[in-house]
Amino acid sequence: MKYLFIASVFTLMQCTPSKPTEEVETAKPSVSTIPAVATQTAQRKAFRWLLLSNGRVSNQSASKIGFKTNGVIAQSNVQNGSAVRAGQLLAQLENREQLLALRQAELQLAEARVEINDLLISQGGRKGDTTSVKADVWAYIKLRSGYERGLLALQKARNDVDNSYLRAPFGGVVANLNAKPFSTASAEFCTLLSQAAPLVEFSVLETELMAVQLGQTVAVQPVAFVERRYKGQVVEINPYVSEQGLVQVKARINGADKYLFEGMNVRVQVEKDIPNQIVVPKAAVVERSGRKVVFTYAAETDTSGLAKWNYVTIAHENDTETALSEGIKAGDAVIVEGNLNLGHDARVKLKKKENPD
Repeated sequence: MKYLFIASVFTLMQCTPSKPTEEVETAKPSVSTIPAVATQTAQRKAFRWLLLSNGRVSNQSASKIGFKTNGVIAQSNVQNGSAVRAGQLLAQLENREQLLALRQAELQLAEARVEINDLLISQGGRKGDTTSVKADVWAYIKLRSGYERGLLALQKARNDVDNSYLRAPFGGVVANLNAKPFSTASAEFCTLLSQAAPLVEFSVLETELMAVQLGQTVAVQPVAFVERRYKGQVVEINPYVSEQGLVQVKARINGADKYLFEGMNVRVQVEKDIPNQIVVPKAAVVERSGRKVVFTYAAETDTSGLAKWNYVTIAHENDTETALSEGIKAGDAVIVEGNLNLGHDARVKLKKKENPD
């Protein structure tokens, strides 16, 4: 019986786990696993609001140019893309008949002048002196001689000759030219585009309208020539909101050149400073469960602390910064690097600042 008791005690001692010399502490992340973050300070300042839109070049001085009379085109002096000055000859009709009619009208008027002198003498006046007879007699002489009729015929003949020449009413660039020499003239020889100050038409959302006002400076970039930039000013805001919530805006482009075509697609950029905004770097804003979040840094030591989760409301955005209407105060240290996978109260450490070379 004694040996049975000793064996039982020995068996119990073998089955009972030994107590560790030290209590197991709650697991904590090692220094090497603590995420490193970088911070910047939220600032209260003017926010540069950048509004982007697509637009098209439109020229209010674009005119369809054509001959005022029928005929056959004898000569064309321009082609599509030709730059012309005001009054420059664009094309000419075959006009031999018009020139003959002009010569005939000039002779008819010369004959009338000879007849006037004969009638002046016969009416008791002096040759070449229309004041040597009474006014009613002078009116009779002009009618009898055919002088008035000759003046009208000469004026018509000169108009017919002038209409056989097509001249540029203003300086610009030729477009939509399809007419060729020896073809029949039509009412539309070409379109003449003035490059003095073309317009760009673009749309803005109703909610973005506060960024646009008359005289506002815009930047214009052609889609076809991305290396070229132009400046302009807003000259018209249509006071009407479409069913899509859009407002039509026109801006006049300064310093236009041959690279801006009628109907060309362009990108329009409008900038406006909005004062007294809480501004953070765009990289500070992340998304959690469909909501915008900014993590702030609460320091515990010189090199480490906690990441605090803050829901924020975005007021405005541009390509580098975000203006917040709530959630962050000026002076808060917001996390801008290493914040993509953080949780609330996550322990973080500050990245070491690189020494400048």
